[in-house]
Amino acid sequence: MRADSPGHSAKYGTYSVMDLKANRIVDIQLIQSNDVGNSQRMEKEGLHRCLQELERRGVKVNTLITDRHPAVMKYLRESRPDVLHKFDAWHMAKGVAKKIDQLGKLKVCSEVITWKRSIVNHLYWCGASSSTGSEIVAKWKSVANHIQDIHEHGGEFPKCLHEPLVGEQARQWLKPSTSACEKLSNVILAPRLLRDLQKLSGEYQTSSLESFHSLLIRFAPKSVAFSYVGMLCRSQLAAMHYNENSTRKQATTATGQLRWHIQYPRYKKGECTVRPIKITTTYGYVDRLLQLLFDCVLEQPQLFQDKLLQIQVPEHLCTQYGRREKQKAVALHTSRYKSTTK
Repeated sequence: MRADSPGHSAKYGTYSVMDLKANRIVDIQLIQSNDVGNSQRMEKEGLHRCLQELERRGVKVNTLITDRHPAVMKYLRESRPDVLHKFDAWHMAKGVAKKIDQLGKLKVCSEVITWKRSIVNHLYWCGASSSTGSEIVAKWKSVANHIQDIHEHGGEFPKCLHEPLVGEQARQWLKPSTSACEKLSNVILAPRLLRDLQKLSGEYQTSSLESFHSLLIRFAPKSVAFSYVGMLCRSQLAAMHYNENSTRKQATTATGQLRWHIQYPRYKKGECTVRPIKITTTYGYVDRLLQLLFDCVLEQPQLFQDKLLQIQVPEHLCTQYGRREKQKAVALHTSRYKSTTK
């Protein structure tokens, strides 16, 4: 879900469902916080409405990949047991990396930072190379031994698959029973992480959905306030733009070489990201909308106005609070001022 503002005071939540195989947005639901009680409840309600709408259209959802939002997990577990729920690897890797960064700030654990990239890569490999949840967990737990130069583990993943590490390949191993080793092992073997790893998605991830959220900022900036209908229309325009351009091919040079772009994101702290340069963006959906406007909307404006009025717009946030009469507010203000000057 994409909130319209940072923090826990968002007014709108835009919940999007994407067909990851086709890389297409298939449904968008806009939730207003006071319509569900508060902003923390918007994500679960957005998912609920999306699934209802897809079912109404005759679409059956077999597998759903999300982050580890507790309300979403509970909803799918209790209300939708027919849907196979998987967790996105990027969100899980981000959580593990954040905890390793926090450990690295401790004087006695500074050496764990050198292991962060390897551990994060190992998490992705666990999901991509495994066929069952138990296999994922077994492979993941092996890294707690690997950082101590122990490469035989027993169980479903008996030993590391790499060749013996000698010379320059040898790592700065963590000594067993040291504070750094114990604390990092606690992060790796955290009970909740091990439980959720069984549902780690190896085939599909939500990175494309995050790309759509980045695009949505251009259509509906978080620094600008929009009406409910305005936000809904801008979100739908963003989805149309994304769907038209999601499968663009990679651009090539005059000699036929693929074009690439190197970026240095702040979150990677000096490491680069290599991205393909795509062919020019197209806006065919704009021409189709204009054609619809002139051929249909202007010919029968009342029909479309009636459809617009059918949109259930929640009440403004301010309506949930009572307003004092001006005279009473002034009287209360002046009486408070007098009491403080005595």
